[in-house]
Amino acid sequence: MREAGSATSGAAADATAAVREAFAILAAVPDPYERALAVGVVLEQMPDLQTELRGIRQEAVVQMRETRTIQDIAAALGLSQPRVSQIAKGVSRTVKRTGSAAKEDA
Repeated sequence: MREAGSATSGAAADATAAVREAFAILAAVPDPYERALAVGVVLEQMPDLQTELRGIRQEAVVQMRETRTIQDIAAALGLSQPRVSQIAKGVSRTVKRTGSAAKEDA
């Protein structure tokens, strides 16, 4: 069984590096106008991207649940048992922002 945080040395580290590489590509756009537009487009897509990531995590937790207890999964992921149950059910902790604050960030 994996210990909490051990995934950072494998797939999680690779995925995080790929995301940082995408940020570097955006940061390297020479024209500030084009750079700002490109970043804005990516920011607008973030909610959909987060939904995709949550789905991937939910699928993994449901798959683990077939052979492990909630307690074992929680310990392996460094999460509480209630949080593991929420993830398996597709419950998100994210508070969705609305109004001008969300629009200003885009």
